[in-house]
Amino acid sequence: MTVKQGYRRFIHNSSFIILLALLASCGTVPRTTIVIMPDGQPLSGVDDSLYARALESAVSSNGSVSYNRLRNDTDLTEYLRQIALVQVDAFTSRSGLLAFWINAHNAYVLDIIRSNMPVNSAEDISGFRYANVALVGGKLYSLDAIEHTIIEKKFREPRAFFALFDGSRSSPALLNEPYEESHFSDQLDGQCKGFIADSSKNLLDKRSNTLYLSRVFNDYKSPLEDAGGSLGGFVRAFAPPAMAAWIGGHSNLNISYLSYDNTLNTSDIEQHEPIHQTRPSGRRSSGGIR
Repeated sequence: MTVKQGYRRFIHNSSFIILLALLASCGTVPRTTIVIMPDGQPLSGVDDSLYARALESAVSSNGSVSYNRLRNDTDLTEYLRQIALVQVDAFTSRSGLLAFWINAHNAYVLDIIRSNMPVNSAEDISGFRYANVALVGGKLYSLDAIEHTIIEKKFREPRAFFALFDGSRSSPALLNEPYEESHFSDQLDGQCKGFIADSSKNLLDKRSNTLYLSRVFNDYKSPLEDAGGSLGGFVRAFAPPAMAAWIGGHSNLNISYLSYDNTLNTSDIEQHEPIHQTRPSGRRSSGGIR
């Protein structure tokens, strides 16, 4: 790099960080760890072991996250630095690239929340979904753009919707390991099965022949219907056996949606009571069926 190029880069980065700092002070963008393009050569890939260690440290077996443990986690910070420097077009397989984008999205969810604590919900963070603060491959994206413009529209993989973590109790659980090309399809299948089998998020009521679904299914209704022939068809493909059998035998199944709890899914001590789901009354059996 020449002196002139170095000077231009310094001016660009300095202006960029000053602008972000001013916007953050006005509450229009969330704070993040990586606010300028890091120094370093472009990378052909990222070290997923960094992300793996951060997840192992902060994510419990039930999927809740300790943001206290993430607060000064240098593995997550270095992972985000590599995400910023990576050459996205260096990924040679569709599954490897999609796994990268899901990991980048989820890692930035963790970083934005940890950088703006204390909050009771990610929705309390100004610009959480829509501010362009995620630096990926040298470009800025919002979480919403990564989710919809890239993952939903470019890859058209409906199982990926259940791999995206938004920090809330009603979100698909954060997988406690990185998504990896070597067993990516199995990981996506596991996420779909685990999410549908979670009776706090999806419930089959045989008495009313009603399938109460998470609003994730409503948000992605069209691509999920395309994939499964219907929402019930998609659910059936990944549901526990008893639920799948009922859906298969009842073509006139009613579908309703549960309320969405935006309270942080965290193992840290919280100051506020969580928002409880609105669901049909009555005793529920395990496996999301009553």
